[in-house]
Amino acid sequence: MHEALGLVAGRGRYPLLFCEAARAQGCSRLVVAAMQGEADPVIERLADRVEWLHVGQIGKTIRYFQRNGIQSCVFAGQIKPGRLFGDIKPDLRAMKLLASLTLRNAESIFGGVAGEFEKSGVHVLPATTCLESYLATPGQMGGIKLKRCHRRDVELGWRIAREISRLDIGQTVVVKKGTVLAVEGFEGTDKAILRGGELGRGEIVVVKVAKPNHDMRFDVPCIGMKSIDSLRAAGAAVLCVHARKTLFIDKDDVLAAMDEAGIAVIGLDETSTQSECPGEHTTDG
Repeated sequence: MHEALGLVAGRGRYPLLFCEAARAQGCSRLVVAAMQGEADPVIERLADRVEWLHVGQIGKTIRYFQRNGIQSCVFAGQIKPGRLFGDIKPDLRAMKLLASLTLRNAESIFGGVAGEFEKSGVHVLPATTCLESYLATPGQMGGIKLKRCHRRDVELGWRIAREISRLDIGQTVVVKKGTVLAVEGFEGTDKAILRGGELGRGEIVVVKVAKPNHDMRFDVPCIGMKSIDSLRAAGAAVLCVHARKTLFIDKDDVLAAMDEAGIAVIGLDETSTQSECPGEHTTDG
């Protein structure tokens, strides 16, 4: 385990969970670069040192880690999508990076940022560092079994979601009775789920995947308590996620809430076959 770790903290519970897990696994010094307007101020109670920086201050963040002897860091927590495409305060290093990119999407921007950190001697670790036990596992994850009537929609959703993620459109689809109701775009997962729920009027199947060759240093698919609110509001019957590549924030609590909401949760991965889809031998009840 690393004795000292840096953290670039964005929105939500994720950065706080990382701090708790890192401490539990023996990290003695946590140095946090917290993003202004994004990170939860609670993080100041969990870290040894916190400096509040603006999104886009790449050079300043790197120098901050270097001054504090940080050689490895993790990026955790979301940044509002709009802030990546205009609502930022880039320093000179960030402006040079943006000018060098021929394709500007979240993947290319984050990949470029990682390259700047690496060139400066700060290694960017996977965003799942210290949180491996929170990753989705293959098969049924909660207490609700997948009904036979939903199995084909899971298979269809998995196939479509893998294709749209390959095309870098989105990573989530909503399906009901063989029809794709919603495909995630720039609006994000929750809004796509709600849009699909409005069209499907209950019993929808939601499938969320990672991209092919997904860069696990950034933008790891996450499921948290907010996800349950969206799924419940949309009348979801099933959530299918990418096993080993989807992070459940406070996993036990989330799965318990899924059970309470009557939502079946299953994990699939590239090695899964149609015959291995959970629920094949269950009844419709």
